[in-house]
Amino acid sequence: MKHSVLIINFCVFLYSIAGSAEAQSQTNFEFDAYEATITRDIWGVPHVHGNKDADAAFGLAFAHAHDDIKNIAKNIVLYRAEMGLKNGRKGAASDYLIKALNIRNLIENNYTEVLSPEVRAVIKGYTAGLNYWQSVNNNNKYKSIFPITEYDVVSGFVVQNLFFSGVVTEIERLQNYENNNKNVTATNKSDLYQAHQKILGSNALALNFKKTDDGSTRLVINSHQPLDGPVAWYEAHVSSDEGWNMMGGLFPGSPFIFVGFNENIGWGLTVNKPDLTDTYKLKLNPDDENQYLLDDQWIDFELETISLPIKIFGPIKWTFKRTIKRSKHGPVIENDKGVFAIRYAGMSDIRQVEQWYRLNKSKNIDDWLAAMDMRSIVSFNAIYADKEKNILFLHNAAAPLRHELFDWSMPIDGSDSTLIWNEKVPLKELPLIINPDSGWLVSVNQDPFRVTSANSNLNRGDYSKTLGLQTRMTNRAYRALELLESDQVISSEELLKIKFDNKYSKQSRAFKYIEPLLDYAFDDDKLIQAQTVLREWDLTTDMDSRGAPLGVCSLSPEWLAEQENRMPPEVLSVFRQCVKEITSKYKRIDPLWSEVNYLIRGNKKLPIQGGPDTLRAIYGETQKNASLKAVAGDGLVVFVEWDKDGALTTRSIHQYGSATQDTLSPHYDDQVEMFADEMLKDTYFEIEALEAHKESRITVPFNHD
Repeated sequence: MKHSVLIINFCVFLYSIAGSAEAQSQTNFEFDAYEATITRDIWGVPHVHGNKDADAAFGLAFAHAHDDIKNIAKNIVLYRAEMGLKNGRKGAASDYLIKALNIRNLIENNYTEVLSPEVRAVIKGYTAGLNYWQSVNNNNKYKSIFPITEYDVVSGFVVQNLFFSGVVTEIERLQNYENNNKNVTATNKSDLYQAHQKILGSNALALNFKKTDDGSTRLVINSHQPLDGPVAWYEAHVSSDEGWNMMGGLFPGSPFIFVGFNENIGWGLTVNKPDLTDTYKLKLNPDDENQYLLDDQWIDFELETISLPIKIFGPIKWTFKRTIKRSKHGPVIENDKGVFAIRYAGMSDIRQVEQWYRLNKSKNIDDWLAAMDMRSIVSFNAIYADKEKNILFLHNAAAPLRHELFDWSMPIDGSDSTLIWNEKVPLKELPLIINPDSGWLVSVNQDPFRVTSANSNLNRGDYSKTLGLQTRMTNRAYRALELLESDQVISSEELLKIKFDNKYSKQSRAFKYIEPLLDYAFDDDKLIQAQTVLREWDLTTDMDSRGAPLGVCSLSPEWLAEQENRMPPEVLSVFRQCVKEITSKYKRIDPLWSEVNYLIRGNKKLPIQGGPDTLRAIYGETQKNASLKAVAGDGLVVFVEWDKDGALTTRSIHQYGSATQDTLSPHYDDQVEMFADEMLKDTYFEIEALEAHKESRITVPFNHD
C-alpha cells in the first residue's frame, strides 16, 4: 500500500514509548517445565530432542534464537503490527493491513477454542524457549521485543497466509485505483535484481520405482527464497519421544518444519496462484454513508478506529488513527470508482499452526492427506514421497465454493448475500495425482495439468473454472519436462543433474522474448557483434558461458514483468541497454558468466552457475563493481531416498551455513564452497550417524536438574 493512503482522516498526537503489558501477561516463565537436548553436528546444524513435543519446541526455539535472533525479532515486530515504530511511515502500511484485517483479535478470540491442547502446548513451549534465550542473553539488542507470546507466534502463520491468498495484492490494487490490466508495460529493467523480494518460485521432484534405476523412491526438495532475511531457510532436526521426528527447512519464528522429511515420508512445496480472493461492489445508502445494501435492506458497516504508532525520531512517535469499515463480505476499500469489499480464503482461520503440526506428525500418506484436507494452509503445490513407494502431486488451495455462473475474476454484486461464500471446494475436487503410471512428478510453479508425462496428467476440463487455476509455464517446467519425459530410468546422480540444470528451453517465454533479436537487421557494429554472441549462446548459464551475461540481461525484464502481471518492455530497447551496460562495465560484450555471477558471504566470493528461472535458480543483485550477488533462489536443497527395501538416505546443502548471523562462527560460511560446487552434505538424521559426527551437545534449561 502507498503510505499516502494512511494519512487520510488521521488524528495525530504525541505519546511516550511504553512496554507491552499484554505480552507480560501472556508469557509463562516456568522454564523448568521443559527439558531439551541440542546436539550440533559438524556443520552446526541443530538436532533437537525432547521427551515431549513441547520440550522439543522449547529446544528448537533456543537453538534458532542463538543462530538468528535478528530475523526472529524482525518477524515478531511485523506480526505485532509495530513496523511503524521501527520504519516510520513506510512501516505503518503493513501495520494498517494487519489491523484492518483484525488478525490479533481473531487469534485472541479463538486461540483456546480452535487449537488443540497438543498444538497449544507446542506453541507455549516454543515461546518459552525464545524467552529463555532472552533470559540468558539479556544484554542483546533485541530485548525490547521480549517477552514473546503464543499470540505472536500464531500471528506469524496467519500473516503469512495473507500473502499467499492474494488479498494483499488485491487491496493494494484497489487502493491505487488499478484495474486487472496486463497491458500495462513493466519498467525496462536490464537486471531483475532490484525486485528479488517479489521472486516466487520453487522446485520439487519425486520419482518412484517405475522411473528410478534401482527401484528406489527419490525426492528433491528445493524451495526458492531470499538467501538472507526473515524468510530465508534455516535447517534443523526436531524430535521427541511422542513421535515427532522431522528434519528440513523452517523460517525464523516457526516451531514447525515447512519442507522436509522424517523416517517414513517427505515433501516439498512450491508457490501456486489459485484464485482465493474476491471483490464485491457495494451500493451505499445515499442518506447514510455508513450503510450498504444487502438483500434489499440497508445494513450498517462494522466500524473500528485503529491506531498506527509511527516513529518520528529518537524516542518520539506519533499515533495516527483511522476508522475502517467492514461488511459481511469482509474489509471495505473506497476509491474513485466506488466502494468494494474483499473476501479471501482463510480470513477467519487461525489453524495454520494446527495443520503444520499434523503434517510434521504424519507417518504415512493417509496421515499426510488428512492433514492437507484441513486447507488452513491456503495454497502451495506439494510433491510428496514415502517409504512405501508412493509419490503424489497436490495443487493445494483453500478454494471457495463459488456459484459456477458468475465471472469471479470481476467485481461481484455485493447486494446478494447468496454470493458471500463460506465453504471450501472439497480436497478431492482439486488437482491430485497419486502414483502416476509415468513414475515421476515435478512441481516448478507451472500449470497443474502439466506435472508429469502427457499420459499421466490430469484433464483441465474435469475441474471447476471458478478455481482460477494457473496456466503459466516456467522455463524450469519446460526444462524439467524435457529432461524427465523420456522412457529412460534415472539414477540419483542423474536426478541431481536435472535439479542443477541451468539451461533455458526454446519453448520458454524467456527464449521467445529474445528470439526476435536473432534475426533483426541491426545497422550498428556493436549491436551486430552482440547479436552474434546471442546467436551462438547455447542457452546455458555455465561458468564458461560467454553468452549468458548478455542473454540473462536481455531476458530478465520478461521474467520480472510476468511476476508483476505486466507486459514486458520492448525487447530491442532492453537489448540495446544491456549491450551498453555490459560493454561499459566489462570492456567487452561477452565476459564469462563466472566473471559476472557470484555467491558472496562475508569475505568469500565464489562464481556460481545458474540464473533466473533455471532449475539451478540464481537471482542476482547488481553490485557497485557490476558483478551480480546471488540474493534469492536456490537455498536449502534436500535429497531424500528410500531404497527398494525402505532404507533411508538423506543429504542436504544450505547456501551459507547454520550460523546465519554469527560472523565469528565457522558455520557462518562453511557450506558456501559446496553450495557453489553443487554438492550435498550428509544430514546425520539417524542417531548413530549423528553421534559419530557430533560437534557439541547442551541441555536446556542450563540449570535443569
